[in-house]
Amino acid sequence: MKNEELDKIIEKSFKVEPDFKLPVDFAQKLTMKVIGREQWKTDLREYLYLTGVVLSLLLIVSGFYYFVDKEFVLKAFAFLSANLVPVISVVFMLNFIFFADKVILRFLFSRWSKT
Repeated sequence: MKNEELDKIIEKSFKVEPDFKLPVDFAQKLTMKVIGREQWKTDLREYLYLTGVVLSLLLIVSGFYYFVDKEFVLKAFAFLSANLVPVISVVFMLNFIFFADKVILRFLFSRWSKT
């Protein structure tokens, strides 16, 4: 398509009014959708960062205890190994509560407050 033909099409489109109309609150709805998606990403990223910080602090503390009192760390590891299913269940429940607090509840409350 040549530039002249394109210019004619553009000029015609500016002269003729479109057949459809956007709702009055279209821009507000679109803005809220974009904000909601970005907020979801931000909340999820914050949850992952906080989880990483907690895990790294736990590793640092256990490493420090290993150098200070090796016997205590070995006993704690033996206890965790002997009670693997209850420990995994508790960790999973705590992680779910933390995830629900940091991500899911924020998402639901922000959605309810905008309607």
